[in-house]
Amino acid sequence: MGEIKSTLDIVLEKTKNLKLSSEEIKEQKNKENEMRVKGLLQKYQDGMLSMEKFKNDYEKLCNDRDLTSDTILINQIVDRLELDEDNQALLGLLKTFGMTSTALESVSIDYQNAYQSAAQNRIEQLKNQLATNHSISGSAVVPNLDADEQWCKDVQRIRIRFEEKLIREKGKLLKDNLEQ
Repeated sequence: MGEIKSTLDIVLEKTKNLKLSSEEIKEQKNKENEMRVKGLLQKYQDGMLSMEKFKNDYEKLCNDRDLTSDTILINQIVDRLELDEDNQALLGLLKTFGMTSTALESVSIDYQNAYQSAAQNRIEQLKNQLATNHSISGSAVVPNLDADEQWCKDVQRIRIRFEEKLIREKGKLLKDNLEQ
């Protein structure tokens, strides 16, 4: 009677003579390095690593894995920058590794200011509408912006405008990093 083989046994049998090309090995090493850098960054963002500990761990990773440039790190940091997030820790890392992040900081601050200003204006409009249309007013009146269709549209427009700026600035930073 024939032997029953598992799928893994069959795959291993068929691939036992296959060898990875040098390009495939390099690509696999890059993916592993990227995953390790992502893990370090996540620990840093979660507050599990201080800036100093991150730098030490990153240097050790670079030495152990023969990383000769900070390109993977810079790319990962830039990928993590988001408009609605507190990006100070990531921007601080960029500065630590010699990258100028003033334009990215400016976009983030401008977005927060535009968002806050638009929110305040919309709250005032809603309060006025409630007072005029329903005779509801007072300091206890707090409109729910998340339930307001107009506010959702306004936020979407603001986000799109600043997302384009953020993408543009990220691209410039990455381009500058490649030229160094």
